[in-house]
Amino acid sequence: MNGEFRNTMDEKGRLMIPPRIREQLGTATELMLTKSMDNSLWLFTRTDFDALDAEINYGPLAMFNKNSRALDMAVIAPAREVEFDKAGRLSIPQVLREYAGLEAKTECVILGSKNHVEILSVECYEKLMEGFRSTISEAGNNLSEQRMGV
Repeated sequence: MNGEFRNTMDEKGRLMIPPRIREQLGTATELMLTKSMDNSLWLFTRTDFDALDAEINYGPLAMFNKNSRALDMAVIAPAREVEFDKAGRLSIPQVLREYAGLEAKTECVILGSKNHVEILSVECYEKLMEGFRSTISEAGNNLSEQRMGV
């Protein structure tokens, strides 16, 4: 999935997800919306969410692993099943809107990212990107060196 879009959340907490993103989600009718690690939201198809859940929770004795429990409590447990309405809008539950700082009548950033969609406030997106700017060049260089065997 890829693409960066901006849309405004309406007064009822609904956000129009661009057709391009909806197309990339395919025919999936079961969608899961949850908290991410950085005050944004992640939207997954049920299949991709279940795969993430399995990675976190179904290893040997995962329920006793501190990291698995933390990720389960932060990402898996707060997930909500959501669906698009006929107009292509996603109704975002209040608790998830509060977590991500998404307010009615404000612009949101919608990003296609690998196997999920990220939904962020413009403010959160700009802060994240500012923080990433200093590491993007270094990250690219490190990946290049890994591919070249340096």
